Amino acid sequence: MRAVLQDRYGPPEEALRVAEVERPVPKEDEVLVRVHASTVTRGDAMGVRHVDYRFVRLFTGIRRPRRPTCGSEFAGRVEEVGAAVTEFQVGDEVFGIGAGANAEYVAVGESGPIAQKPTGLTYEEAAGVPDGSLLALTCLRPAYPMQGKSVLVYGAAGSVGTAAVQLLAHHFEADVDAVCDTKDVELVRSLGARNVHDRFREDFTRNGRTYDVIFDAVGKHSFRRCRRSLKPGGIYISMDLGFMYHVPLLGLITRFVGSRRATLGLGRYRKEDLALVKELVEAGKYRPVIDRRYTLDEVVEANRYVESGQKTGNVVLRVSEAAPGEQPEPAAKHKEEVPV
Repeated sequence: MRAVLQDRYGPPEEALRVAEVERPVPKEDEVLVRVHASTVTRGDAMGVRHVDYRFVRLFTGIRRPRRPTCGSEFAGRVEEVGAAVTEFQVGDEVFGIGAGANAEYVAVGESGPIAQKPTGLTYEEAAGVPDGSLLALTCLRPAYPMQGKSVLVYGAAGSVGTAAVQLLAHHFEADVDAVCDTKDVELVRSLGARNVHDRFREDFTRNGRTYDVIFDAVGKHSFRRCRRSLKPGGIYISMDLGFMYHVPLLGLITRFVGSRRATLGLGRYRKEDLALVKELVEAGKYRPVIDRRYTLDEVVEANRYVESGQKTGNVVLRVSEAAPGEQPEPAAKHKEEVPV
């Protein structure tokens, strides 16, 4: 099978290549998925260079990656099932998270984040759902319950940001404000944000509004700069460790000092959360936002674009073509795609 491989750390053009490798053999509790679509996430792109958090190399490989395969999100059809698998069968259309998903086949544990593909989504649309939505759900957990709370999402046009806005507005029934770039204001408003602030024209920390929760979905703001925009008892949640990795320590300090808290959002991929998001998609309460689509052979260009920080929502990789009749037509409510 063809797969994206990473043999070293560095620029995408030096670190990534598409090559023929052996097809994985599913274990007893795994399913083998023929991947039709995958993505390049911000986390994937950061892992190519690994310069932001060098200490992570203690786990991923100090001089070169221990795991040479790339990607995590996938959508496709079950090709083979292990002897102990009961939830899926050959031919099922599925989506989820699996290590090494930038490949024609990926083996995924039945108990992991994998589910039947939402009805009405194409494979490419479905591939853009799991990462952002599952990370948003788990990172927001320190602020539960959310119903009726005022929440500001900073970096609302990325994969996690677009997911957070929709989940907060349509599932948690929170009052959502958002901050994004000029080009994304109307899109973010259409996702459910009550007020959308253009970060190039307005500093939300100076408009006098205060919030129960500020969710920094890109890790580019700081507790110090926005704490006066939090209500007493409010919480700032960051997706990033911060300068000199200070956010975890700040979280510990603010638990005991002051009336406003800071914490690091800890993202996890949970099967039950994926099932919830599938239900929301099928109920019309969540839709994937797709920015650009690349072929598997264009993975270097896809990573460069994600690295640029300009993407809106998700960047999809077309891995293999679906057979006639396999690929559903997207429902009208899912057709929106970000113009480029």
